[in-house]
Amino acid sequence: MISRIMSFFVESDLSNLLGWFGIDYKKAQKNRIRSSIIITILVLIFGIISSKLYLIVASPLIGLFYYKNQYLSIKKKKKNMIALKRRMFPSFIKKLLILLRTNNIYNSLIKMIDYIDEPIKGYLKELINEIDNDKSVKPFANFASKMEFIEAYQVMTMLYTFSEHSMNRKHLVSLENMISQLYENEIDEVIEQKKRLLWLYPNFTILTMLAMIFSLAIFMFISIFAEVSF
Repeated sequence: MISRIMSFFVESDLSNLLGWFGIDYKKAQKNRIRSSIIITILVLIFGIISSKLYLIVASPLIGLFYYKNQYLSIKKKKKNMIALKRRMFPSFIKKLLILLRTNNIYNSLIKMIDYIDEPIKGYLKELINEIDNDKSVKPFANFASKMEFIEAYQVMTMLYTFSEHSMNRKHLVSLENMISQLYENEIDEVIEQKKRLLWLYPNFTILTMLAMIFSLAIFMFISIFAEVSF
C-alpha cells in the first residue's frame, strides 16, 4: 500500500517530458510548486470566509491534486502529440509521392510546406535546412526520429535512397504499399481504441455514480460533524 502511494508521487520521466517540449525543468518546477501553493491558499481562505470545514480540510488535497495534475496533463499532451504525428505522417508521404512524380526529392519537400500542418510543417522546414548543409542520410533520420515510430525511419531512408539514385515506378509503388499499410494499421488501432472505450463506458458510469455517492456521504458526515458542539 505504501509503495503504491509512493509510486504515485514518483515522476522519474518528468525531466524528459519537459525536455521533449523544450521546457526548462527547474523553472517549470518552481512555477508548478508556486501555483499549487497559491491554489491551496485560495481554497483555504475561501473555506475560512465561507465557514466551510470540508474546504479547509480538503485544501491541501486540492493543492496536491493540482500539483499532480500538471504532470499528468503534460504526459497526456505528449501522448496525444505522438498520436497526431503518427496519423499525419502517412498523409504527408502520400502527398509527397504525388509531387515526386514530376519533381525531385528536394523540390518536392519544399513544395510540401504549403500542403502540411503543424507539427510536421515545422519539422519539414528543419529537414530542408539540414539538407542544405548535410547531404547524408542524417537529416532524413533526424526527421524520422521526431515521428517516434520505427516505420518512419524505413520510409525516410527509402526517400534518401531515392534522392541519391534515380527513381522508377517500381520504387514508388513499393513506398506507396508501405504507406497504405501504415494507414491500415492506424485504422485498426482506432477501431481497437473505440472498442475499449465502449467496454469501459458502462464501468466508468458505475464508478462515477459510486464516487458521487461516496462524496455526498463524506460531505454529509463533515456537515453533521461541524454542527456538533463539544
